[in-house]
Amino acid sequence: MAEGESQGQQIHFELPVELANGVYANYALVHHSTEHEITLDFCQMSAPLTPGQPRVARVVARVYIAPSFVTPLLQAISANAFRQEDTFRQTSEEGEEDEHTDEA
Repeated sequence: MAEGESQGQQIHFELPVELANGVYANYALVHHSTEHEITLDFCQMSAPLTPGQPRVARVVARVYIAPSFVTPLLQAISANAFRQEDTFRQTSEEGEEDEHTDEA
């Protein structure tokens, strides 16, 4: 479930030290592993070093999820992305208002 809630139960999250720094991904592959799981491969896509060479996508994390988890995951990602866009838009608008304000 989104936002750390699971049908009214409180959840305490633990982040292992070895995962605390996270990894950067700018590309992802999604495919069915079995009928009971979907695989998400998060990758770092690099630009080709020389023209004509293929781009390389290095997998930095692989996550298996249940198909029943896809919809709640997409909803959580979407809600978070919209909140981030709203925050960025408000910050930008406040900055524009400050630029147009004359001080005495």
